[in-house]
Amino acid sequence: MTPAPDSASAAPAAGPRRQPLVVSPEEAGQKLLQFLTRRLAGAVPGSALLKAIRTGQVRVDGGRKQPFFRLAAGQEVRVPPFQTASGQTTSGQAGTGQGAAGPPPLNILFEDAGLVAVAKPAGLCAHAGTRHPDSVADRLKALYAGAPFLPVLAHRLDKDTSGILLAAKSYAELRRLGDLFATGGVAKTYLAWVDGAWPGRGTELLEDSLERLDLAAGEVAGRQKIVRAGAAGGGAGKLARCEVTPLLRKRQATLLQVRLLTGRTHQIRVQLSLRGHPVISDAVYGRKVRGLPMLLHALCLRLPERALFLAPPWSGPFALPEALLPRLRQALGA
Repeated sequence: MTPAPDSASAAPAAGPRRQPLVVSPEEAGQKLLQFLTRRLAGAVPGSALLKAIRTGQVRVDGGRKQPFFRLAAGQEVRVPPFQTASGQTTSGQAGTGQGAAGPPPLNILFEDAGLVAVAKPAGLCAHAGTRHPDSVADRLKALYAGAPFLPVLAHRLDKDTSGILLAAKSYAELRRLGDLFATGGVAKTYLAWVDGAWPGRGTELLEDSLERLDLAAGEVAGRQKIVRAGAAGGGAGKLARCEVTPLLRKRQATLLQVRLLTGRTHQIRVQLSLRGHPVISDAVYGRKVRGLPMLLHALCLRLPERALFLAPPWSGPFALPEALLPRLRQALGA
């Protein structure tokens, strides 16, 4: 007796011959498997795509290629129509955008042929998750529906952090930005209001060894991991470095300018909290203030070709003096 097919995995389905997928300049440089995964928008499992490529059902300019073959602009990729788990058939020709009732639009700070800079609001995730279905990534997909290469975020900001977030509009730009962030080629400057009076007066270098610790289930609004310093075993953490300069002082709060020298998870929040001055309204490393967003903002990103600057959206007692922002912009060369 022939076993029934596994309905949970996609397989090539019988159907008419489809038009080839033409690699756009924005998609050039991607590996074949990566290209198909994006074109099919995740509708077909990677295992099914791998099988189709390795068995010769996927052809590039008429020939067989390995899954990690890098594609060039103008090449033609033929794929069979795939049967998805829901019974629908896809061949990669369908659009990749969202419906008309998509998420709210994003505030675009800057855009050119290679990248787009987004003004991320506090409270919006960079990427969607099970607890947070809306995200910057999803809103970019809706905004650029039908584009040859849907913008991909080149770095991250915490959900409750506001500020500048960069996305690449081509695969070549994604690799360039990734290399810049990995090698320190992007200067990152933040503003943070912290609890208490910061003791120093000038610029100070903060250095810590940070590691992850598992939390008990349900702690800190359901978060499972938190970053802390000072591993009991010693030497297990990762070096975190930043420069901190106090700008304004109130009786029970200080405005700090923070220049990141490394890029660890929650780094600014952890390093400031370790010194007894958590970011105001940080629910994880300090205390949440009802009705107030976390006061941490990505102010400036300096790339080799330009500097991007975005004033924080803070109001009330934490609004910045009008004279301060022009001074900061001039000092940062933005």
